[in-house]
Amino acid sequence: MDLDMPPVKTTNSRDWLGLHKQIAGATLLIGVSALICNFAWATVLAHHSRHYGAVELLLIVGIVLIMALAITLMRSASRMAGVERDWARASQDFQGSQARLQAVVKYMPVGVVVVEAPSGSLILANDQHERLLKYTLTSGVNLWEQSGQKGYHADGRPYEHDDWPITRAIRDGEVVLDEEIWVKRGDGTKAWLSINSAPVFDASGAISAAVMAFTDVTERKEMAEERAMLARRLVNAQEDERLRVARELHDEMGQDLTALSLGLKTLEDAVELPDLKQSFAGIRKIVEHMSIQVHHTAATLRPTLLSDLGLRQAVEDMVATWAERLSVSADAHLEALADPLDDEGSVTIYRVVQEALTNVAKHSEASWISVTAQHADGQLRIVVEDDGKGFDPEVINETRSRCFGLSGMRERLALVGGYFAVESAPGQGTTIYASLPAATRQAEVSAQ
Repeated sequence: MDLDMPPVKTTNSRDWLGLHKQIAGATLLIGVSALICNFAWATVLAHHSRHYGAVELLLIVGIVLIMALAITLMRSASRMAGVERDWARASQDFQGSQARLQAVVKYMPVGVVVVEAPSGSLILANDQHERLLKYTLTSGVNLWEQSGQKGYHADGRPYEHDDWPITRAIRDGEVVLDEEIWVKRGDGTKAWLSINSAPVFDASGAISAAVMAFTDVTERKEMAEERAMLARRLVNAQEDERLRVARELHDEMGQDLTALSLGLKTLEDAVELPDLKQSFAGIRKIVEHMSIQVHHTAATLRPTLLSDLGLRQAVEDMVATWAERLSVSADAHLEALADPLDDEGSVTIYRVVQEALTNVAKHSEASWISVTAQHADGQLRIVVEDDGKGFDPEVINETRSRCFGLSGMRERLALVGGYFAVESAPGQGTTIYASLPAATRQAEVSAQ
């Protein structure tokens, strides 16, 4: 797009200066002529009179006033000449600044659009804007009427006219920084843009225009999405491996230990020697303890209840188990977990609650824990609370295990588009907030 701006309209100072000079010259000529005439009258034609009359005095006063006016006009003309020189220098500087601004905007590596307020008429758009969005704009025409630009939030909701950063800059004077939007370009392809927008104020403080600058972050977003997809695949592969190991422990080693325990019981009943009977009994107790440990390890790796009975039952069982193990009271309201949820979401919630309860066991010294789940605004929200000793989340020298635990929960939720937050203070317990979409919107975004 041509960035040439209309020429600046200025007052024709040269015409005014010439007019002042002409008036001053004519006035001076009239004054000198009148003075000569008056002198001739006084010395030649009126030699018989020893003093001037009233007419002559008025003429002299008029001549003096005319000459004073002539001098004033000459000084004014001189000042106008100085003003003209200053104006010429300012005009030259302005044109140079304008040319530099046009060159900078034209060849900037980011797209730039400037619109008039409040009409939204386009003032300028640089070449990079056209290269990025694949369409040409016309100056003086409303931006939205000619672009037909369609933008979408990350979750697929369309951007309305009032949502656009440049509209908010005109309407509210809002400064928008690094807001990411994905758009459909003129050729139908998809692009992610990082948009910055700000209002432009005139001398009176009113918003006269707004500028929007944006960069193409499509490649970065695609790389981030690819990394997230790989991370999700890695987590899913890890969960699959955990499930396989858990089933082997439960089905194979568990059964073998049970058979071994039964065999030891048979031998214990068969022998007559008390010492040998006692030895078999001790070995059987060790095997039974191993069986319990194997069952616990298998349940920690991947509870069969999660696959067999569902998320709600698995989490309720986990809360009850931890409460019994820690000798604390527990409160669980998990009715929302009874609704169907995909396997990835179920595993994420289970692991987050599991890690939160592990932190309670390791650090909190709590006497009460609570786990609740509810649906709100299309999100499944999980809250895990305890009345333990708490901690300061801002302190960076926390124990390494706690830092890893919180980071792990945050990363797991981020992989499924979820949210994580923690509230705590020394002596005031800890509350973990986790939420994730009740139904994934990825398909909706792709379908737009």
